[in-house]
Amino acid sequence: MKRIGLIIGTETCPPEDEMKELRKYYKKHKKQFDQSLQFLELEKNAENLSYDVQIFSWLQKNAPKNVEIVPLWKLNFNKKDLDSLDFVFCLYEFTYSFLDYGPKGVTKIFSLLKNTKTPIQPTHDLQKFIMEKNKYMKYLKKQGFPILDTIFFNIDTYRKNKSAAGKVYKQIIKKFPGPVFCKPELAGFASGTKLFENPTLKQFQAYLDKLVKLEYKKLLIQEYIPEFLKYHEIKTIWIDGKFQYAYGVKATSETNDKYVTQSKIDKDLLKDLTKKSFEVIECLKKDFGMPLLLRIDWGCCLPNDNICRDFFLNEIECCPAMVAEDAEDHDPFDRLSRKIIKQL
Repeated sequence: MKRIGLIIGTETCPPEDEMKELRKYYKKHKKQFDQSLQFLELEKNAENLSYDVQIFSWLQKNAPKNVEIVPLWKLNFNKKDLDSLDFVFCLYEFTYSFLDYGPKGVTKIFSLLKNTKTPIQPTHDLQKFIMEKNKYMKYLKKQGFPILDTIFFNIDTYRKNKSAAGKVYKQIIKKFPGPVFCKPELAGFASGTKLFENPTLKQFQAYLDKLVKLEYKKLLIQEYIPEFLKYHEIKTIWIDGKFQYAYGVKATSETNDKYVTQSKIDKDLLKDLTKKSFEVIECLKKDFGMPLLLRIDWGCCLPNDNICRDFFLNEIECCPAMVAEDAEDHDPFDRLSRKIIKQL
């Protein structure tokens, strides 16, 4: 009997105004999902059907009789549990570990991933690289990919010496004279992010004090790009180095076009961004091996005077939150689960 472990426990569902599609999906596969929810000792309803639970359910459905699917809930497992498995796929990663357990949770999950003898996707090294956004942004910028200018600040420096706020503040107003956007490392679901229209030193210090209390360690500071809210951020999904689908999301939208599926994205733009995304994967593959699952996000637009607006690489996720309805021509969870089983 082969055994596949799935690290889950994100407990994330869409906000209530976006639950309609999930309830339809739950109803479509109700028997399958109810069996998995019962197995996990969760109440049978759509609200408990987070994306990682959906993937777990598809793994249970598609696994042959000689393969057992083992749920590993949050950080309630140890090295011995991991070593007893033949393959592990991680969905509950460092961001969720931080949200649930603080910095100690991040240390624990990386220790578990590093020390087990069992093959894991995404690998320990890739997850750590993706977590440290300053590293992968500098790495990809060196490779020639379009990246926004960014100031990286170690919050621990401010924790130890409050005068550090003044130094980085001077750097900010010199480099970015207008509005700036701040996002701490390990921030999930916009937690800890802040847009400053015209930041003062006092405002910035108060913000840093808040981040210290929340136990964040590092901060990314970028020029605020108004067009980022005007245009869709294009998110591309890849399995084993092959493009699966794309969709667009607006950070804020008062119209009905907050989300768009692939067929609504300009074909020439999509062709360009998938080509660039493939080049990103080829770079990562050289140092980390081929990622089993990856999401590469592109935002608009670089602050330049080009007539044709230039998208920039905004983010990479190796354990991305997913929604089945984002793919128009297939069920991404069904397809991903089959690929995971083939890792044995």
